[in-house]
This record gives sequence, C-alpha cells and structure tokens, in this order.
Amino acid sequence: MNRRAAASWFAAVLAACTVHAGALAGTLVVNSNASDPAPRAAWQALVERFQRENPDVDVRLNVSDHESYKKQIRNWLTGSPPDVVFWFAGNRMRQFVGPGLLADVSGLYTPDVRAQLHPSALDLVSDGGRAWGVPYTWYPVGLYYRRDLMSAPATWNDLLAACERLRARGLEPIAIGTKDLWPAAAWFDYLDLRLNGQPFHLQLLDGNVAWTDRACARCSRAGAS
Repeated sequence: MNRRAAASWFAAVLAACTVHAGALAGTLVVNSNASDPAPRAAWQALVERFQRENPDVDVRLNVSDHESYKKQIRNWLTGSPPDVVFWFAGNRMRQFVGPGLLADVSGLYTPDVRAQLHPSALDLVSDGGRAWGVPYTWYPVGLYYRRDLMSAPATWNDLLAACERLRARGLEPIAIGTKDLWPAAAWFDYLDLRLNGQPFHLQLLDGNVAWTDRACARCSRAGAS
C-alpha cells in the first residue's frame, strides 16, 4: 500500500494482507472512528486475529471519537497519512479520490467477492470505474414517533397533516439534535431520497441541481408546517 494514498476502509487492507499472507512484513497503521464500545471491541479482536495469522505485521490501530476524526482526517491524508482510514462511502469518499488521496483497491473485487455484494454497495465505493474502498457496515435513518400523539403516517401528506395538527395543539412536531451537523444532513438525505428518488439526489450532490430547487424545498415542509 502506498502511504501517500491510504485505502478508505480498514477491511480493504485486511483483505489485501490476507491474499498476500506470508509475503508481508512491517507496520500497518490504521486510523479508525469506531470509538463506540461494541464496534471498537470487534475491530480490536479482528486486529488480534490478523496478527496471529500474520506475525510479521505489526498493526497499530488508532481510534478517535467520531467528531474529532472528521476534523483530523484531512490533515492525515494531506500530511503523513496512515496506511488505512475508516471513512464514509459515496460523495464523502469521492472528495478524497479527486486529489489522489485514496488508493485504488479494485483488485480486491474478484468475481467471488462481487457475487457476495449488492451492486449498489460497490457503486458507493466506486468512482471513475474503479473501487476506492470496501463497504463493511451500514446503518438506518428513521423517524420515531409517539403513538399516543399520532398514528404512523402512510404518506408524505399524512406526515404534513399530522405536523399541522400537533402545531395547532402547541406541540413542536419534529425534534432533531443538531449539535453535530450530520443528523441534519442525514435527515435531508433521507427525505430527498424518498420524495425525489436516487437519480435526483445524486444530481443534487454532484452540483447539477440547485439546492434551491423546488423539489428540495419539499423536504423542509415537515419542520415548517
């Protein structure tokens, strides 16, 4: 692995090292944002297993909390990067692909590997026909509601109507924590994907549709109604 071009997911380097087991030696530096107790323990166990199978490789796993990690990663990649970084797929990955800060790991995707992945998962870690990372997890974004205040909305209009009724009773219909910025962004992503579809959302993220487009404005109506 080129130290100037870190792979975008930890799993990518583990796979590469497994393929070439016995031919590797030295230190492998991994920077991770898996700071929550359960995933941190899982990755640590994986590192220990890997080192037992590859005793000539010294894996140094550096773990940072999520928000600090987001601020630090740009300094790592443009300064003295680690061999591996955890990061997000899609456009957030591609912002590092353009300047050449991530390594091409397309060689990991053998026919057997591709057969185990949904094409959309590979699309999220690909750019320009090449793969720049390995997807290893996903998480849902959902809307939780109180059943004593409203029934589950079946449509977008149902949700807007419920918000109007709650406001009429002096209740704020939707609460979202935005001390960190990503929940607000995830909220918008989720609504835009559901209301306007993936092709529109990708055009928006690529700068081909204005954020002031009327279709985007629909996504903010629940909070304003």
